Amino acid sequence: MNNLRSLFLSVAAGLAIFVLCATAAPGAGELKTFSKVVSTPEEKFTVEVSGTIDPENVEIKIENLGETPVVDPRISVNGLYDWYDINSMVEEITRDCTNDEEKALAIWQWVHWKRFQRSPHDESALQPVRALNGYGYGICGHTASWIKGLCRTAGLKARVWEIAGHTVTEVYYNEGWHMLDGNVKVFYLARDNHTIASLAELEKNGWLIQRTIHPRDPWVRQDDPPGRNAEFVHYLTTERDNWESDGYDYQNKRDYKMAYTLKPGETLTRWWEPVLGEFESPDKDPLIPQRYANGQLIWEPDLAKIEMKDYIDIIENVTTRGQDGRDPAIHIQYLQDRDYNRPSRVSLPLQSPYPIVGGRFWTRLLKEDEDRGMAGVYFGHPGEDADNLYTFRWGKGTEQVELDLDPSILKSEPCYRYEIGFILKGSAQNNTQAGVDWFKSVTDLQVSPHSLPALSLGKNLIRYRDSSPGAKSVRLTWTWRERNDNHPPSAVTEAVSAAEFSTLKPTLQWRPAKDADNGDKVADYQVQVSLRPDCRWPVSMALYRSLGSDTCEWTLPESFLNPGTTYYWRVRARDSRGVVGEWGKVFSFRTSSGAS
Repeated sequence: MNNLRSLFLSVAAGLAIFVLCATAAPGAGELKTFSKVVSTPEEKFTVEVSGTIDPENVEIKIENLGETPVVDPRISVNGLYDWYDINSMVEEITRDCTNDEEKALAIWQWVHWKRFQRSPHDESALQPVRALNGYGYGICGHTASWIKGLCRTAGLKARVWEIAGHTVTEVYYNEGWHMLDGNVKVFYLARDNHTIASLAELEKNGWLIQRTIHPRDPWVRQDDPPGRNAEFVHYLTTERDNWESDGYDYQNKRDYKMAYTLKPGETLTRWWEPVLGEFESPDKDPLIPQRYANGQLIWEPDLAKIEMKDYIDIIENVTTRGQDGRDPAIHIQYLQDRDYNRPSRVSLPLQSPYPIVGGRFWTRLLKEDEDRGMAGVYFGHPGEDADNLYTFRWGKGTEQVELDLDPSILKSEPCYRYEIGFILKGSAQNNTQAGVDWFKSVTDLQVSPHSLPALSLGKNLIRYRDSSPGAKSVRLTWTWRERNDNHPPSAVTEAVSAAEFSTLKPTLQWRPAKDADNGDKVADYQVQVSLRPDCRWPVSMALYRSLGSDTCEWTLPESFLNPGTTYYWRVRARDSRGVVGEWGKVFSFRTSSGAS
C-alpha cells in the first residue's frame, strides 16, 4: 500500500489540471489525478474520465490550505453522494418519484443495493446516516430500521416487524400496508399479481412466498438453494411470533449529520478500498466485512500561524503563544509556585462524522526545569481516568514522541470523538516553562465505499459546498485508474418473440448481445419483466431473473401474469470477466384476454 500512496502526487494550488501519476499493468489503465482549489461557498465544475468502462476510483482528498476553519464541506457527483443528513438522502432517493408507492419502492431498492451483510458494533448504525456513510453494512434489523427512517422522512407511514428470526418493514401507501424486505432484497406479489402483499396476507398464504425467489446479490437471481425458500415461509407464516417493534426508534429518530470542520492544516483522505486494513470490530477474531473502505483525518497545523486557543479545551492554567507572545505554542499561563502547585491541564479534541478505528499522535514537548518540570500526554481528559501515553519527567529540553492510539480507541464502544490531554508543570522559582511545541494527529476512519463521491465514465458534474464564513482555500483531489482493458457487452436491442401471447407462461426471445474483446464472450443474461414502461421495478422478484448461461430466451414461471394485460421487459448481458452491460431497449408484450 505504501507504493500506492506514493503515487498520490500533489498538484499546484489554484489549478484544475490532470496529472498522469503512473502507468499500471498493460491494458489495465492509467492512474490519474484531478485537483482544484475552491475559495467560495459553492462551486461547480466538471471532471472527465476516459476509458471503456467506469474507472476504478482510488482516493478523494479534501485539504484546508487556508488559515480559517472550513465548516461542513460537502461534495456531490452527478447529483449523488450528498448524504449529509437524512433529508439529503431522501431527496436523492425520491428525486423523480411522483407518488407514495414510487417513493416507498425507491427507498427499498436504494437501501438494498447500498448494504452488505454484517452487524456493526454500534447502536447508532440503526440510523441510516450513520450506517450508510460509515459502515455500508447491517443485518435485517438495521435494514428495516433504515427503511422506516427514510420513509418517515419522505412523509410515509412505516413500521418494523420482528418475525421470529428475521426483521422486515411495512410501508403504507395506496390505502394499505405493503411488506418490503430490504435485507433479502425481496417483496411478495399478492394474489392479484399487481399489488405488493402485506405481512397479514403472507401470514395466511405461504404460497405467495413459495413462488418467489430470494436473490443473494445484485446479479445472482436464480432458483433458491435447498431450504432457503422454506426458511422464509417459516419466518413469515408463524404469525404468533410476529410482532410490531418500535425498539429501533430511539436511535433511528436521532438527528445524526455528517457534520465536521476541517481545521487549518487539516486533510480528510478517503479510499475506496481498505487501504489501512482497519474496521470497527473490537472482537478478538473479527469477521471482516464483505466490503468496506478506509480514510484518515490528518492534522499538522503550522503553530507559527494558527492561534491554538480556538482548537483546544483549556481546563486549568494554560495559554497560547497568540495570547501572550511566549513560547512554546501551548504553555503554562502562571508558573507553578509554593502556593499554586497544581499542574496545568489542557486537552485537544479530535472528532469525525465517520467511525474512528485507530490513530497515531506525534508531539514535541518542552520542559525547561530538570527537577520540578513535567509534560505528560494522555488519551482522554487529562487526569486520573485517562490513559497515560507518555510522560517527559527526567532531563530537560525538548522531547519528540510518537504514540499509538489504536489500543485506546478501539476497545468496545464506537468512537466518533476522542481527546489528547496534556498535563504541564513548570517552576516560578526557576522561571522554567513546560508545554507543547508541535504536534501531528492521524485519525483512522472507516467509511462505506457506497457513500464516496465516485467518478464514472464520461463527464462528471461536481458540486462543492460549505458553510464557512469569509475567505477560504480548499483543495479537492480525485485519484482514479482508467479502465481500457475491457468493453461491456452491447445492449440488447432486438426482440424475437411475439408481441401477444395466449399463454401466461410465454417464452421471451431476443437477439444476442456482442462482446468486442478478443477472447471474451457473453456468459449470462438478466431479464426483467415489469408493469411499468420504464421497467423501474419488476412485477415480482421472480420476474427479475439471471439465466446463468448465454441462452437468448426465457420462459416465464407460471402464476405471475394476468390475462388481458400489457407487460414490459428488458435484458442486459454480463461477459465472462464479470462486466455488466447496459439494459437494452424496453420491449412489450400483451397477454390475450383468454390467456391461461
